[in-house]
Amino acid sequence: MESRSGSQAVLVRGQPVDHVLHAFLAVFSCGARGVVWAVPALRNKVERIALTVDSQGQILTVEAP
Repeated sequence: MESRSGSQAVLVRGQPVDHVLHAFLAVFSCGARGVVWAVPALRNKVERIALTVDSQGQILTVEAP
């Protein structure tokens, strides 16, 4: 859960890739780490979903960028 208020919550799935760490390792491994770095960089994505409860108690779902 990223944030919440009285009638809304934002849920997050996934974690961003630590590009600084991978770049550092790629430099010191003469680029070999760059191949390993490409896989999570291309496949990883962070998804956010906002859940809101309206005045009738219905749950509304909105996908956020």
